[in-house]
Amino acid sequence: MIEAAIALLGPWRSPALAFAVALVATLLMRPAPAMAGMAAALGLLAGLFDVFGVMIVTPRMLPERLPWLVLAAALVGLVLQPAQPGARGKAVLLVALALPASWWMLGAPRTPADLTRVALLAPGVAGAFALALAQWRRDRGVQPAWRGAAAGAVLAVGLSLAGAPALFAGLAACVAAAAFGTALGVAGREDARIGDAGTLPLAAGVAGTAVAAGLAWPNTTVLAAALLGLLVLALPLPDQGKESRS
Repeated sequence: MIEAAIALLGPWRSPALAFAVALVATLLMRPAPAMAGMAAALGLLAGLFDVFGVMIVTPRMLPERLPWLVLAAALVGLVLQPAQPGARGKAVLLVALALPASWWMLGAPRTPADLTRVALLAPGVAGAFALALAQWRRDRGVQPAWRGAAAGAVLAVGLSLAGAPALFAGLAACVAAAAFGTALGVAGREDARIGDAGTLPLAAGVAGTAVAAGLAWPNTTVLAAALLGLLVLALPLPDQGKESRS
């Protein structure tokens, strides 16, 4: 019966799994509201690894790098969550996070020839990750979950309308589903905090999907859809300033 239900989900199986894992994990973590972001990371990882499977070998295709990027972002976020860096520290951290992510999604080039080959693409890819992290240290409470859900949904719809392969829209849908499951699970709880442990993997999921789609299908409509999804993460919300000062 469970297998029949999974079969009925078809291409929506991975986003549905991401949503279910995030929602259940959020409910289980209710006694620790500061760790609600881990639910988003767990849900997103469940969905992404359901798409690709767990491969210990080096990823062969560009999208296969996304689950490992999100896993690294979740671990980094968990370590950074207790920190409260100043403005200069935030700028350094943003660069320190965006550059390795770009290197990984560009195929982890190691030789001078490989580095030269991706040199023209590197600024754009690094810019995509910087956009995704623009509001990283300003969002508070459950705001990153709602922002991640909106960005993932916009990216999924945009890539689908742009004619990108369904794989990329499905990856973006996993981000949206995991973020929405987390936001739904903490609804009504003022003490819930998504924090770096949830914000970083959600940002990595959106940016990684946008980068992978843009590199695989570098036409104007796909690039525009990728940029639109990133802008949802980058633009400040109307009450952002008030929340940041509180």
